[in-house]
Amino acid sequence: MSLRDITQDLHQQAEETLFAKKLVSGTFSKEEYAKYLWQMVLVYNGIETAANSQGMLKNLPDIERTQKIYQDCIELVGPHHQLKWLPETVEYYQYLLALNYDESRKHLVKAHLYCRHMGDLFGGQIIAKKCPGSGKFYEFKDAHNLKAAIRAELTDDLGPEARVAFEWAIKLMKALDKHE
Repeated sequence: MSLRDITQDLHQQAEETLFAKKLVSGTFSKEEYAKYLWQMVLVYNGIETAANSQGMLKNLPDIERTQKIYQDCIELVGPHHQLKWLPETVEYYQYLLALNYDESRKHLVKAHLYCRHMGDLFGGQIIAKKCPGSGKFYEFKDAHNLKAAIRAELTDDLGPEARVAFEWAIKLMKALDKHE
């Protein structure tokens, strides 16, 4: 069974959150989108730092998003913004750090990379057309080959952790709705 099949129900739940619907439809304010981007800076930093420390990104050219997300955020609100990380975002970041330091589980960060980055390569392309600013977050040099390279890194044991990654995505989307 593929990770897509294993996570299909949670993927659908994530898409049905109010904030996800706003992202896909483009019915969010510049401020709401900047707040979302600011949360993603920390999330992607956690995933990419863990993946880099394990050498996971060496075969995934142009996958790193943290700097691009940060650039998009600064473009919208400037370098002296007053955005804050939500408690749920900080909690997820701490989870990712703990996962990376658990020798028996650290490889599972690939499940989070799958959830977030594959989403950017697919659904993110819809958001890119409707987001304010330049949307560097969603720009990939060779999306087709990057998708294939990510899939080549996936293993069957990632299923339960991929579900956890989607549960975090849902939790963050709901938190963005709640904290508006």
